[in-house]
Amino acid sequence: MLETLDGLAVRLWARASLDALGRAREEIDALNVFPVPDGDTGTNLFLTFEAAVEAVAALDAGLDTELDPAGDDWADPDGAGAAQVLGALATGAMTGAHGNSGVILSQLLRGLADEVAAAVRAGRKVGPRTIAAALADAAESAWQAVSAPAEGTMLTVARAAAEGAARVVAEAERTGGPGAEPRFTALAEAASRAAAAALDQTPAQLAVLRTAGVVDAGGRGLCILLDVLAALLGGYDPARMVAQGYRLLQRPVPAAVPPPGHPGQAKPPQLHSNPFATDQFEVVYLIDLADGQVAALRAELEHLCLDGGGDSLVIAGGDGRYRVHVHVSRPGPVVEAAIRFGRPYDLRIELLEHRAAGRVVLAAAAGPGIAELFAAAGATPLPCLPDRPPTSVQLIQAILDAAVNEVVVLVNDEQGLAAAAAAAEQIHRNAHQANTAGIRVAVVPTKSVVQGIAALAVHEPGRRFDADVVAMSAAAGATRHGALQIAADDVWTMAGVGKAGDVLGLIDGDVALIADSVTAAALALADRMVSAGGEMVTLVTGQISPEHADALVDAVTARVHTRHPEMDVVAYAGGQSGWPLLIGVE
Repeated sequence: MLETLDGLAVRLWARASLDALGRAREEIDALNVFPVPDGDTGTNLFLTFEAAVEAVAALDAGLDTELDPAGDDWADPDGAGAAQVLGALATGAMTGAHGNSGVILSQLLRGLADEVAAAVRAGRKVGPRTIAAALADAAESAWQAVSAPAEGTMLTVARAAAEGAARVVAEAERTGGPGAEPRFTALAEAASRAAAAALDQTPAQLAVLRTAGVVDAGGRGLCILLDVLAALLGGYDPARMVAQGYRLLQRPVPAAVPPPGHPGQAKPPQLHSNPFATDQFEVVYLIDLADGQVAALRAELEHLCLDGGGDSLVIAGGDGRYRVHVHVSRPGPVVEAAIRFGRPYDLRIELLEHRAAGRVVLAAAAGPGIAELFAAAGATPLPCLPDRPPTSVQLIQAILDAAVNEVVVLVNDEQGLAAAAAAAEQIHRNAHQANTAGIRVAVVPTKSVVQGIAALAVHEPGRRFDADVVAMSAAAGATRHGALQIAADDVWTMAGVGKAGDVLGLIDGDVALIADSVTAAALALADRMVSAGGEMVTLVTGQISPEHADALVDAVTARVHTRHPEMDVVAYAGGQSGWPLLIGVE
């Protein structure tokens, strides 16, 4: 049983945590709506922790290569190795921090490292009591690093974890006397449970989380790190801790009474985004500062935020080196302020995305019934006329009006695919502009309404964007599509010469048959389309009387079941003009 934290244990935790963050990266990205809904918190946490682990690898490379990483030489009963590895993790995280969450994570690691190092210098054993104190120091350091800390974030989760660990220490002292040590396992499990409970409450503390129906993304990442620690100390496989992922909340969360401010901390200045700013930038840099300069730089940056609509100011670090992170509408003054105090380096300035993190499917609907069907399936219908799919201008406007960062387009017409592709390309080419920044657009090549129906049937908003588009495209491509059309004039076709009033049966856009009635054409078209097999037949009736539509559906259904009783048949009243019947076979 582990009694003193050593370098080997910290290394094992770090590597397992990086693996866990990698597996949960997309899930955490999907939760990200605060402070900016840019869907990258999971990625930022992973990249930050990856830099931390690489710093430990660099540390190991400088040690005696004769040491066996799996042997007892890497265990250190006095905890010096743990302090050294935690210090490397903190330094690596600060140097490679990405985003607001990454900078906060680096400060949490700094708090852990500083407390453990102080215990080693004082000759104290790095046991559970020291780790409890380190968790408290980490939480406090992170709160102090953020200029406008908010409840309902990873800061709240960090504080809850520390309080959970402190309760275990207090209980050990109550039952075993002053100085009694609890078990590492009990401490880690208590911290993990307390963090998870706090995470569940974050939607009640932040309105933006409650509206989106999610928990805080950064807090979820922190819970994963604590879960891995509890798993390792309890002898479990840490991969099991994040295999299922965190559920998205499916019900509104009641608002809670705002919690009191952080104990012992003055109310921070309220830094809010300027609603009239056209652009918002993330500015991140490293800077070397003396202790007295940190507060001065923070005060100047807070003034710039208040004056120019900035927020998310975090200054993390220690030992003379600090990572600065802030969101502002004008990045220039933020950099100039740093120059007055020293030389900023590793500077990154990126345009932020202020669209809601989410996904919308835009589906062209050439009939009122089709529009209702698409809306019921979770898509945003785009009303249009038959043979008149939306233009690129109309699609661009619909994409911008969607106000989300992921858009899937279904034009449901072969002639509309070029316009849809042009619209997507235009959005991509203008990604540097404020109104189009960060928008991902994918065109699923649906050539008919029935292919659009098939694509929507497999659409999953919670799935990764690219995977969702691939699944929808595969479902559409696996659906053969047919249609009936009344010839307005004499026409030459691959199936022969048709006269005005004849019914043309089209398969995949080509005329395959000619008949003298809608029913005859429908039965012949169904026979051809199901002859190659399939699982489901979809019928969409057009602008015909309800009685005629019912009779047509009954006739086609009976014919399909007579020839292929294993096939399912579903029918919808589409209301499209010019096309009495659309048929799809999946």
